[in-house]
Amino acid sequence: MLPLRLAIFAAVFGIALSGLFWLLGNLGEPELLRSKKAVVVKGCDPIETEDAARVCPQLFCQKFLLDTRAFELRYRFDVTVDKRSGTEHLIGGVAKPFVAKPGDGPPRSFACVLEGKQVVAGRALPAAELAELAEQDSWQELTADAANAEAAGH
Repeated sequence: MLPLRLAIFAAVFGIALSGLFWLLGNLGEPELLRSKKAVVVKGCDPIETEDAARVCPQLFCQKFLLDTRAFELRYRFDVTVDKRSGTEHLIGGVAKPFVAKPGDGPPRSFACVLEGKQVVAGRALPAAELAELAEQDSWQELTADAANAEAAGH
């Protein structure tokens, strides 16, 4: 009876230990964590891997759009534009709810301009405007709109 208890205890301990190491391994992966109180980007400070260098600007854009309430927390973002020009970085794509509800309407496009890790402008916009931005090498129109909105708000 004692060897059976020991074997069961060892098996449970082994499973728990492997789960702990799996969780610890995932702590460094870039991800966007959402709650009603806060939106947090994890795994991007500092940006250490090639995957993080690709994904983190997209996560910073998504956080900006959720923090400014351009989109509800229940929206997921599909990035279709990821373009750099000088120090600026344009991220754009389509946002749609994780689970569609009646009255949601069509998916909405978005765009953000980043300088380094800092989002300098971002908003929802028509799909045609996103396509137009993607063709350009400078996104001053989007950043100027953000500066004008900030000046009007203060």
